[in-house]
Amino acid sequence: MMDLRFEGWFQCRFATDPDPSDDLRGVSGPTFTVPGEPPFDRVIRLQDPVAPRYPYTVGVNVRAVALDGAPVADHPLVGAAVSLLGRPQFVQRNLITAQAAWVVVVDPFELQISGGGVELRRKALWDVTQPNLTYDDVFLQADVVAPRQNKVAVQSAEVAEATGLLDYAGVRAQRALDLEAMLARTSDPTEKLALEKRLQALAADRIMAGQQLAATQFMGMQASYEFPLNGRPHVIDPDGRLGGDVGRSQVWPLTFWFGGYDVDALCGYMRGTLSVPFRAT
Repeated sequence: MMDLRFEGWFQCRFATDPDPSDDLRGVSGPTFTVPGEPPFDRVIRLQDPVAPRYPYTVGVNVRAVALDGAPVADHPLVGAAVSLLGRPQFVQRNLITAQAAWVVVVDPFELQISGGGVELRRKALWDVTQPNLTYDDVFLQADVVAPRQNKVAVQSAEVAEATGLLDYAGVRAQRALDLEAMLARTSDPTEKLALEKRLQALAADRIMAGQQLAATQFMGMQASYEFPLNGRPHVIDPDGRLGGDVGRSQVWPLTFWFGGYDVDALCGYMRGTLSVPFRAT
């Protein structure tokens, strides 16, 4: 088995409750656009963020590769970029298509790992006999949806250690200081307005317990998923750099979590492992 362990910061620009999930700007919830930014699109981006905000650098990458449990430090996929294709979203619609808070499906789901002259890509399908089905087609079928739903942990220690977000209120207080320093240095009027709006939301922590609670809940949340990639596998390795054959008739098991979402920066953290049947030649 070839195990690819990946992690890094992702971006998702989306409105949150009590705003409608398809709100384009964010009005009442803890997430909102600022001057100079395009409307929300809800897309989960593991690479190439749109209008990125201080302080995170978005990029999920393979950090380690193991073959039959043995680490391979010089493997061609170490450092490879991990992407989700097809403009995936967190789908819940303010509890309309999900029955419990914090339970949210990612759809569509097509994982790509590319680097070192190698590319692995495969989808998670709702039904392998009907590859065009979306969540909207199956959300009432509990047995179909259940394997793609997440488990939830609050105030997760693993997330805190991975992200460095150990003191939620302290992180937001330091963010305010950092943004104030950025505001003092800039002369761009649009950037000034953007920073001022972010600072207003951070300042409200002192007087709006509900807003602060939402912000810190997201920061400590961990949504864990475990399901296989079962679509048609795509393996591109023209120079044989993998040094073996990848299983194509078997599913590829995948475990991962999203967590540590920062409502000010519109970024969170992802960590996971893709296991691919593999036999060295």
